[in-house]
Formats: sequence, C-alpha cells, structure tokens
Amino acid sequence: MQEGGLSAMRAYWILPNREQRDDILASDGKTVAPLRQILDPRARPQGFSHGIPAEILEKCGPQAFEQVLFAQRFPAWDGGKQLFSIFSTAGFDSTGRVVHLGLLFVLEPDEQPRFELTCASLPKADQVYARTLINRMRSTGANDAWARSVRELSELPPSRGPATNVLLERSSARFYSLYSAGPGGLAPKPAIWRKPLAVSIVSLILFAVLGMWLSVRGCGRSSLPTAQIGVVIWHFN
Repeated sequence: MQEGGLSAMRAYWILPNREQRDDILASDGKTVAPLRQILDPRARPQGFSHGIPAEILEKCGPQAFEQVLFAQRFPAWDGGKQLFSIFSTAGFDSTGRVVHLGLLFVLEPDEQPRFELTCASLPKADQVYARTLINRMRSTGANDAWARSVRELSELPPSRGPATNVLLERSSARFYSLYSAGPGGLAPKPAIWRKPLAVSIVSLILFAVLGMWLSVRGCGRSSLPTAQIGVVIWHFN
C-alpha cells in the first residue's frame, strides 16, 4: 500500500467456469460482468493465465488440488501499473473437470495486494472457496507453504519482471520463480547462478587440458623443421 495517499488498488473475483461458457465472469464484489470488460484481452500480458495451469496440477496430483495456489505478477503493465492474480481450485464441473476461483488485482507500482475483500455477491457455490482463499492469504501460519509462496511473490522487486510463485515449464512466456511444485508440495528452485557457474568451471578445465595438450604437441614438433630441412638439403645435394 502506498504511503501518504489513498490506495488505488482494484480487485476482482474471477469466477469458476462451471458451465464451460465462452465468457469467463468476474465480480468487483457488487456486480458480475464478463472478465473481458474488466481486462481487455488485447491488453492481457503474454502468459496471463485464467486458472491453475494443468502442468502444476499434474505434478502435484489430485490429493493436493485443494492446497495448490497459483499466482502471477506482471510489473510495469499498462502505464506502470501491475497485475497480480491468485487462483485456487474450486471443485469440479458436471463433467468432472477441475474449475478455478481467482483474484485479480490492478495495483500501483509499489503497491501490494490486500485481502480485505467481500464475497457476498458471489454465487453460494463459490463463497466457500472464496472465504477459504481469503483466510489462507490473511493467515500468517508457517505451515501453508503455498500461501507463503504467494506472499513472497508479492514482495519481489519489480526488476525481476514477470514472475510466478511456482516454476512453469510449458509456458510460451518466460517467468521468474522461486519454487518448483511436485507430489511432495513446494521445493525451492535451485539458484540460477549455479548452473552457469558449473558450466564455467567445466569450460575452464577443458580449456586448460586443451592448452596443455597443444603445448606438449607444439614442443614435440619444434625440432621437426631442422631435421626435415637437413634431409631435404641432403637429398638435393
């Protein structure tokens, strides 16, 4: 939240698409409207998700669906504002497909999402999931690793660029992330610098070995020109 002024935060619920309709619906807490009226599809950043990506659910398995949270952050969006979104699972539709409930925040550059939100205007089937999501994000419990990863994402400096709370491997867009997801939950993603460092060390060793081999080979050849010249001169004589 910005100091010395009123918050400019705008927050919207993204409702589960239980009927698999073409329009995804959203609510500002009072009215319900198509999401495209709130966030123009032409202005959506590359990689923006309308739910939890299938690859994350596949990695975690059905037993963890209720715990999974997926969040994205797009700093420097639309004149310096930033987009921040969070999704949780919200049960299944009539065909057995997982549906998602989300929160979309439009924030100022240095603003963080706040969770003093109402869900009274949401359909009753969705209010339980909405309250659960709000309570998880308000809680400071250390046992909820997924909620903690979302809070850490909100605190990242904008210089990190587009970011997610967990690693995406199938996305066409590139995201910075701190965690990877799996059957055991979340695990810290290996530091980015380790791989280039290992590659650099191996490269230095290879160059050193190559240099020594060339040096030895060069020394072995250094006496050849004299001998060959002698042979050539003797032949012509």
